[in-house]
Amino acid sequence: MFVDDYDYLTVVKKASEICQNLVIEKIDDNTDLATMNGLIYLPNTNFYDPKMSDAVEIAQVMREPLFEFRKTLNELIANGFNGKIILNSPHDEVFVYFAAYFSGLDVKKIIGIGTLAQEIILRESLVKKFRVNGNDINVNTLGLNTKNLVAWSRVYIGPSPLLTYVANGNDDNDKEIISDLTTQLNDALIVTNPIIQAKAISYLLNCLFKNQSLICSVTSVKKENDQFSLLLGPKLVNEIGIYHAINLQLSDDENEELDNNLKQATTIIENIKKGKKDAKKD
Repeated sequence: MFVDDYDYLTVVKKASEICQNLVIEKIDDNTDLATMNGLIYLPNTNFYDPKMSDAVEIAQVMREPLFEFRKTLNELIANGFNGKIILNSPHDEVFVYFAAYFSGLDVKKIIGIGTLAQEIILRESLVKKFRVNGNDINVNTLGLNTKNLVAWSRVYIGPSPLLTYVANGNDDNDKEIISDLTTQLNDALIVTNPIIQAKAISYLLNCLFKNQSLICSVTSVKKENDQFSLLLGPKLVNEIGIYHAINLQLSDDENEELDNNLKQATTIIENIKKGKKDAKKD
């Protein structure tokens, strides 16, 4: 885990006192990172304002943290780093895109937390609501971590869609469940809550380094003809990284909302590219 936020570093140092396998080391210009197999990048999130929705304004406030990220990435690669990258931040899709754009690393190795945290919350909420085992719940949260959407048509409780339970409507499964869960998942504090995000990171670490696998909507990019494009849907994640993107059948409304999320993210990226400070490869 690479930390460039001094306040957060003090937290990590204190946590290391109860962890057998957590060692804090300072990286200098001569550190050989060829054997470093993973990086968790946790930028300072002071730039994030959940009330800000204009793509041009978001691009403006993200230029400085992206500049710092690029400097860090350049230093790591110059010292031999060629491992996997987990990016955890509001608007992680922007960091993921520019990580691929700047680094030349295999795009399968670059992963943003995406809506995994919201997916975990949704699953646990449904477990409590329906009093079932977590393995009986199938959920899909999509889009951006700052503006997620739930594919309600693809949420299952055991063999039956959640919408079937809602349509039946009784004291236990009232029709307010969709709106209540939507409100819960749209809480802007989720994306900056360190405990929730740490839980999501732990899920990915188990997949990348402990021979487990998971289908979830992390953020990634695909590269075709030297061009990068964002992928906001579900993927199979394993020790390779992004092993396979899942083509999820969505309703027309869900597809439209996901397209709007993608357009928003792309507009932010294109506005950042117009800047001279942090969107040039030279």
